[in-house]
Amino acid sequence: MADLVGPEIFDEDYLWFMEPVLEPRSDDEVALILRLLELPPGAEVLDAPCGHGRIANRVSSLGYRVVGLDATPLFLDVARSAGSAVEYVEGDLRAMPFEGRFDAAINWFSSFGYFDDEGNRAVLEGFRRALKPGGKLLIEQASRDFLLANLPASGHAVWLGERGDDLLIDKVSYDPAAGRSTTERIVVRDGKVRRMHFSLAQPTASELARMLREAGFDDVRALNENGDEFTTRSRRLLMLAR
Repeated sequence: MADLVGPEIFDEDYLWFMEPVLEPRSDDEVALILRLLELPPGAEVLDAPCGHGRIANRVSSLGYRVVGLDATPLFLDVARSAGSAVEYVEGDLRAMPFEGRFDAAINWFSSFGYFDDEGNRAVLEGFRRALKPGGKLLIEQASRDFLLANLPASGHAVWLGERGDDLLIDKVSYDPAAGRSTTERIVVRDGKVRRMHFSLAQPTASELARMLREAGFDDVRALNENGDEFTTRSRRLLMLAR
């Protein structure tokens, strides 16, 4: 199974640029997550990958038992520094060390698709094994339909992040034959320039539903960024599977 994203993608620079973007929306996202999962009090929840804990720590503070799994030690250190009751575990999404433990699992903010086909299947199968019978998985990612509908004629979409004089530039292109987006990330920070590339599988709602069923899930629903019915105009794709 091949890695298609290097560890340099998720580092201090990522936190520097993304934390100010993500933190203001986190409370609303957690409210949406819990509304869709409909968990009983005290339910046990897996957040994987958990990143720097912005979702896991909030879910824990609302009375749920939470485990966060991530492969990046820096992010886990930041997550633990909040002093929450979350159990943070370092590990690979393709080899989750859990069996029949959780009432629900969360895979949030375009955190699925970083591996090759075999690796992505292993991630979904790992979630299924980690859940109790009847447990729910909630995946959130960009909508491929929306991406393609809004791709400029140049074939590249550009996202710009700024913090002070520092810049993060993502140039995103799409390979229809592979069903993957490819991003060139340019970081300009403290007068230094760094470039990196990563690739992300971009399955349609029907493709991801098929993958989930093949991994052992059923009752799969496609939703939009508000938890309503998914359409080709939805900006984000949420998959809720049991």
